[in-house]
Amino acid sequence: MIAQQGAGNGIRLIPSDVPVSSLVQLDATVAASVDAKGGTGQWSPKWWLNKPSASWQLVIKHKATSKAVRTLSGGLTRGLVATAWNGKDGSGRLVPDGAYTWTLTATPADGKGAALIRSGTVKLSGGAAVHRDFVGSDGFGELLTLNGSGVLTYQQSNGAGKFTAKTSGSGWPKTVKAIPFGDLNGDRCSDVLVRLSSGALRAYKPGCGKALTPSTPYTSLGSGWNQYDILTSPGDVTGDGRPDLIARKASTGDVYLFKGTSTGKLSARTKLYSRWTGYKKIVGAGDLNGDGHGDLLVQDKSNQLWRYNGTGKGTFKARVKVSKNWGASYNAVVGVGDITGDGKADLVARDTSGNLWRCNGDGKASFGSRTKIATGWKGYKALS
Repeated sequence: MIAQQGAGNGIRLIPSDVPVSSLVQLDATVAASVDAKGGTGQWSPKWWLNKPSASWQLVIKHKATSKAVRTLSGGLTRGLVATAWNGKDGSGRLVPDGAYTWTLTATPADGKGAALIRSGTVKLSGGAAVHRDFVGSDGFGELLTLNGSGVLTYQQSNGAGKFTAKTSGSGWPKTVKAIPFGDLNGDRCSDVLVRLSSGALRAYKPGCGKALTPSTPYTSLGSGWNQYDILTSPGDVTGDGRPDLIARKASTGDVYLFKGTSTGKLSARTKLYSRWTGYKKIVGAGDLNGDGHGDLLVQDKSNQLWRYNGTGKGTFKARVKVSKNWGASYNAVVGVGDITGDGKADLVARDTSGNLWRCNGDGKASFGSRTKIATGWKGYKALS
């Protein structure tokens, strides 16, 4: 049999048993990582095709959550698909550091054969700082420890639920209280607040991946902070993209919000609650339910665990019970962010025997059963 195919203004006859040439990739240049701050500051993949494509689309998704963050597209191309991504979403906001998947779909211009589909992953750094990600710019949270020799250490998550590397800074007084914080000064790296025994509070800005030492640059946040027995950051609770601080006044139990500001400092306090004296632990847990707002976990004196969901307006919703008879043996509970690589905020707790436990967040504001991830942590003076 003979088939007819248009060719310009004429007719070309081809045998029907000759296979149609599919759209295929001849070559590609696709970097596996990109630093949105360094160099050109963008990811610039290219794919060479064997024939023209009528249109193409590149969909970029956060690997852990599978949420699409950017879709790039184009029309007719004669054989080269080239585009660029600057680490921002469609609204122009930086997306969080970490791993992303990409899928390219290109349709043949001649209508012959199936669409070409290619996929892969790209690691983004230099994007928005992820809650509690201090080392690696990989989107995984870190645990901050203080030992009896005055060493502050980032216990680095491997993304599989354990801490397998360390970045340490020495020379600290054993009396300091360190509060892991988000990016306060806009350099796309998470910062740490440190309260000294004098009551002075400082915002230390070590930069991405660098050890925290007394010589690290800092901004003074004032004095008188010894009046608070709880200092913790749930992340962003006001919806402005900046981290915020929650504090409880020891003498009254009153709870206050200090908003992060564009100046790199904290706003004047706003009172949220009165007489929270019945809670023995108040934990800034990060975003537990996936709505983008920081949440609080609190443990009362009868060992019931409660959750306060952030509204994104600087307030919290009414409390919801998460668990009863919970954590009686824990002397430290920390909301460490995502350490398992599934995009959901997790908890880490230390018991009085020095065992370290992980409670996996389910992304719906609750947690699974605990898993022991380390022993011998009794010697640390503080976990935060």
